[in-house]
Amino acid sequence: MTMRQSFRTRAGRRNCKVGRPATVAPLACSETMAGAATLRNGRVATALVAAVFVAAVFAGGAWWFASRGLATAEGLARHGLWQEVHQPLARYLWLHPSDARANLLAAEALVKDDSVPLGRRITDSLACLARIPNTSPNAVDARIAEARVELFLRYEPMTASRSLERAIDLEPVSLEAHMLLWKLLELTGRAEETEEAFWQCYELSAEQQRPLRLREWFVSQFFPLTSTAELDRLMGFRGAASDPGAAVERRRLQRFRLAEPQEPVPHAALAELFLRENEPELAFEVLDEAAGQIPQAAQTNPFILGVVVETLLELGEVEPAQETFNRWPEPRAGRRYWMVRGRVLQEAADDPSGAAEAYREAIAIWPGEIDWRAINRLAGCLARAGETDAAARERERVQQIQEQIPQERLQALLDSLGAPADPQVAAAMASFYRELGREREASGWEAVAWTAIGDR
Repeated sequence: MTMRQSFRTRAGRRNCKVGRPATVAPLACSETMAGAATLRNGRVATALVAAVFVAAVFAGGAWWFASRGLATAEGLARHGLWQEVHQPLARYLWLHPSDARANLLAAEALVKDDSVPLGRRITDSLACLARIPNTSPNAVDARIAEARVELFLRYEPMTASRSLERAIDLEPVSLEAHMLLWKLLELTGRAEETEEAFWQCYELSAEQQRPLRLREWFVSQFFPLTSTAELDRLMGFRGAASDPGAAVERRRLQRFRLAEPQEPVPHAALAELFLRENEPELAFEVLDEAAGQIPQAAQTNPFILGVVVETLLELGEVEPAQETFNRWPEPRAGRRYWMVRGRVLQEAADDPSGAAEAYREAIAIWPGEIDWRAINRLAGCLARAGETDAAARERERVQQIQEQIPQERLQALLDSLGAPADPQVAAAMASFYRELGREREASGWEAVAWTAIGDR
């Protein structure tokens, strides 16, 4: 017997029951080994089940933790803890990348967290807002938020205006969108074009807000740099309250021009500022540079066309001025068109009667009623056309306007508007506008006065 056979025999004897034939020993051994394997497999299966259970519990906990991210972030935002908002929102957006509410909050947190580099605040916030489609219930808020980022952080007013137009298309009664569009017009040198925007805001405002709207309207028309002073400060254009208004406006318009060189409005606004400062050569330089940056199709924008014509007239270039005016697009209407037409007919075409008619059209559109310079032009054209009596009446009108709105009176009214709902203040404002022939504003202020008296 070999050593291996001897080992097998002894093993067989140990593992088999006494008295059982030797032939059954291998079967019994096999059963024993199978049982051990089953036991081992059972332990492995139990361990696997336990591991899966732990993983499921962990995954469920992680999902719950992430899904609570929005509620956590909203709680932090209520306390102004903007730096802490990003992490829980990131967890939530990992699960719900298209959630409109979360994307709005993420954009807001980026804008308000000064610890984040400005470039990232801009790009990441706009990326969050872009994930909110126009079909979303939050679309209007998203488009307004885009406009705020584009205007106040990127200094791109014309891009912002397109975002606001989309918001208004989606919700024509959005007071916030109309208010921001009104301010945007002021910031881009178009305060004279804001009447429609103002009345939209006034009609959409609650009754208790209307005194504030009327005050804002007065300030925007008679103290335009005061109207934009706070925004100029927030945007970095006004370093101190004592900064000269013209310098602040130049900084603002130049920044807009650099941010959107392909847009005609910022160029035109800066050139018009130089015209007001009696520097037509500087205005021409701005416009000459703009010609190489603005697309051809945009060069017929009425704002820039009007400024180009007026600049050429100031420089004595009457023929180029008339040629430029002839490119004015349809519709040929509005105060700017009639003012420029009047100047072309007066100075380039030597047509005082035609110029007088154009000036009358311009004066009929606010703020033409108080534009004594335009009324003086009308008087001069009437005199040249031989209408001396009519010219005299217009000169009397100029004198009356100057007596109605001396700077001292305007300043006194502005000082009183710290309490616009006071019935005496409202009555004084109503009287002021009635003297100017502005019945709609006068009625608005009278309503404020009567409401205040009724509440007492």
